[in-house]
Amino acid sequence: MNSLPLFWSRTVAFAGLAGWIPFLLGLVITIFPDLSPFEAVVFERAIVGYGALILSFLGGVRWGIRLQGGAGTDLTYIVGTFGSVAGFITLLLPINIGLIILVIGFAIHGIWDVAAGMSGRVPQAYARLRAVLTWLVCLTLILIIIARLFVG
Repeated sequence: MNSLPLFWSRTVAFAGLAGWIPFLLGLVITIFPDLSPFEAVVFERAIVGYGALILSFLGGVRWGIRLQGGAGTDLTYIVGTFGSVAGFITLLLPINIGLIILVIGFAIHGIWDVAAGMSGRVPQAYARLRAVLTWLVCLTLILIIIARLFVG
């Protein structure tokens, strides 16, 4: 067992957590809609759009790893595109269904990255980062869905 830190550096930890902040704000605004300077539907769509963007970004990360000779096969390019397509589809669906698809997409990408880290195909520190961020994002999106059921 190596003694690498959870994240490579404070910068990586800060950047990763900063990417989670819009989801956290989405949860806060869902619970306290009067805090939003925008109409609820605008903010809700923005959260789904942000989730679609980040899901697409994760596919791009996979492409980058593969293009540099890292984890995967040529199938990685095809599978890596599914997140972008799923993200696009979330924009067309009712918000709760879109959020559910995002949870599933983030979970799949997270499992994929953690498995690649455990097998040594990506750095273990990257796999740990992805595990933490995947849990945070999925939990936050699930809480948004639950809050929408009770608040809205």
